[in-house]
Amino acid sequence: MRDLSLYLGCQDKLEHRKRLLMPRREHVIPEKWRLYSNIAFNAQMVSIHTGPMEESQWHEMTFPNAEVLVLLFNASEYFLPPFLKTMKNLKIIMVFNYGSKRAILKGLDVLSSLTQLKVVHLERLISIPNEKNKNIIDNLENLSLSLCDGIGNTPNFSNTQMRSFNLDHCSDLEELPSCIFQMPNAQLWSITNCHLVKNISHGIGNLFNLRVLRLSALPGLKELPTSIGNLGLLEYMDISSCEHLRELPKEIGKLKNLIELDMRECSCLKRLPKTVCQLSSLKHVMCDEKIGKQWLQAKRISISTLEVEIIEVQFSLDWLDD
Repeated sequence: MRDLSLYLGCQDKLEHRKRLLMPRREHVIPEKWRLYSNIAFNAQMVSIHTGPMEESQWHEMTFPNAEVLVLLFNASEYFLPPFLKTMKNLKIIMVFNYGSKRAILKGLDVLSSLTQLKVVHLERLISIPNEKNKNIIDNLENLSLSLCDGIGNTPNFSNTQMRSFNLDHCSDLEELPSCIFQMPNAQLWSITNCHLVKNISHGIGNLFNLRVLRLSALPGLKELPTSIGNLGLLEYMDISSCEHLRELPKEIGKLKNLIELDMRECSCLKRLPKTVCQLSSLKHVMCDEKIGKQWLQAKRISISTLEVEIIEVQFSLDWLDD
């Protein structure tokens, strides 16, 4: 599919292409691209696939219309292209390290001038935006950090327009920074596969505009904070694979807009609080058999439209591929 995309994208002249895709086989910027250093590219989407890049290895290129930039590499260190500062219309940047180890990302300061930037997705990296890059954070609506270390440097989000936040497979994360609970506009908030996380702060109750909450595959998590009852607009909650979660707080009954709940593979959860009978909007629950019987009882008592889906426990080694 990638080869087909490259073929179709190469039908126009280089400077006129809407999608400028760099072949995977290259280790540095193609020589053909260097010939256009004095010409503005018309591309709206740019994908650059290289090996390790130092600041001096980049050359000046101009993308006045680019809204999406995808950077793919395999290296232990990588410097963001300095020409990013001229991409004034850039809305989305994705930086993917597909090597086996986390890479050190340098040159993040260049992002501070991108006032239109709305989405940042970083994968398998060590450095992430910090207080020095506060201008970036203020404008973001979507931040996703996957397989990243160094989350403790995350800046304050209290004045941001953040709508979506995601942390996934952050292996060194033991305690969630208090600043990530300061997203008053967030509608989707996700912490998944962070195996060292043991507690969720009461600050989660400050995310009162949340519609979707994912706290999945957190095996160290033993309880949910009572402040979760403040999430009155919540429609979907995923606490699956929190295998040491012992109980749900009685405040869960305050989630009057909750429609779907995924609580598969919560093997230590023995009892539901009586307040679950107050979840009048709940339509679908996915759970194991032993807790499913209690949901069926809640259905008979007060939640007549509830569908209880019993999921058999499955043992798999698929997580080794992550």
